[in-house]
Amino acid sequence: MRLWIKEPLAILAAGAERGVVVDGSKIVECVAHGRSPESPCDLTFDASRHVVLPGLVNAHHHFYQTLTRAHPAGRGLELIPWLVAMEHVWGRMTPEALRLAVRMALVELLLSGCTTA
Repeated sequence: MRLWIKEPLAILAAGAERGVVVDGSKIVECVAHGRSPESPCDLTFDASRHVVLPGLVNAHHHFYQTLTRAHPAGRGLELIPWLVAMEHVWGRMTPEALRLAVRMALVELLLSGCTTA
């Protein structure tokens, strides 16, 4: 299925000012200024309120650990002793602390170029 991501607010791709065409999981065409896709598209997504940019994929992340990465209980320990020490800290995390940890982890990922985690 061909999808035209049309007229993005901004796009980080030379020659794709009018967007990109995606077929399955691949970008198959960059649509330049003043042009339309070379072949018909099955769907069109109005991206005029969106920014299109390439991104990295993080396939394994522990969001909740963001708040505790420098916790004194785990400083200087090898992996297994660190996990044991930190398990006591993680067991006392409140829902609010977890929400903040996840939010901070997502911001850090986006700032580093990761768009999918």
